[in-house]
Amino acid sequence: MNKDLIKQDIYDWVVNYIEANHAFYDYKFPPCPFAKAARLKGMLDIQVWQQGSYYNFAKEYVTSMADNKNFTVRILVYPHSLKYCFWMKKQIAKLNTEIVSLDLYAQIGSAIKTTSKYPGLLETGPYGIVIINRLSDILSGHQSLLKTDYYKSWSDEHYHAVVTRRQEIADKCTKP
Repeated sequence: MNKDLIKQDIYDWVVNYIEANHAFYDYKFPPCPFAKAARLKGMLDIQVWQQGSYYNFAKEYVTSMADNKNFTVRILVYPHSLKYCFWMKKQIAKLNTEIVSLDLYAQIGSAIKTTSKYPGLLETGPYGIVIINRLSDILSGHQSLLKTDYYKSWSDEHYHAVVTRRQEIADKCTKP
């Protein structure tokens, strides 16, 4: 496994996919309209899992991000087999209840349009990822996007899974 090659794959994915305008949005918006600004300001960090517990890796880099205000976005990269670790989704949801008060929010998923370079038979699909963002940046960005037709193509289910659930966690975990 070449850590630098995996990191470059994710960097290229951010630039060529996450920052690129897409057909889904009638080529008006990229999947994340704010990713490019974070990258250009040097506020994007990519960390590659190499060994040990997937959850402990996430917890370590969430904790260090809370203490380091230099980054607004951190992408944790995992083998494709993360997709088969159903418990990890629950662990990230639980972790969010702990980190929202630190102005952080984590989301688990896949770096679609990539091909994992981790070794192994189950590693032929896209990389697994956990993206950690500054919650205040996400919520502020969401308010800006509400003034556009960014969410127009989103299904109610997708909107609930991404936006509503995040807001519910933020509201629940930041109340005094």
